[in-house]
Amino acid sequence: MESHNFERLKAHILPLSRSTTFEMARLEWDLVGVEISEELDQCPCGQDIQEHCYIRNRHNGATNYVGNVCINRFVGIDTGNLFEGLKRIQADPSANANDDLIEHAYRMGYLYDEKEYRFLTQTKLKRKLSPRSRAGSRKSTGES
Repeated sequence: MESHNFERLKAHILPLSRSTTFEMARLEWDLVGVEISEELDQCPCGQDIQEHCYIRNRHNGATNYVGNVCINRFVGIDTGNLFEGLKRIQADPSANANDDLIEHAYRMGYLYDEKEYRFLTQTKLKRKLSPRSRAGSRKSTGES
């Protein structure tokens, strides 16, 4: 990413933050959601993006989105392989979630309880699920 794009991101995030320096302001933000859109959008840095990272400022409640490169490199929130897991399930709804997607879902409260979390972590590497396990997996991802 070029330096002028970083300056654009800073200029966008600072007014939404309580801190007056970007180094401190970037620490105010939490990842609250992710999305892969079909159409291109623009990150505040100016880059075209399809992978949106929704963020919320924990001090003032401000919300915004940035691309996955900016969230990792500049805001300092690690999305790991979260988008890889989303893309895998988007391509094949019967695919298993990866560790990062399971962790994100658990942190965000998308999973019912620890039992569901353990089930997903135990079955993530299995290629063939039993019919009962497959039904549990579909239930946890919202499929019917």
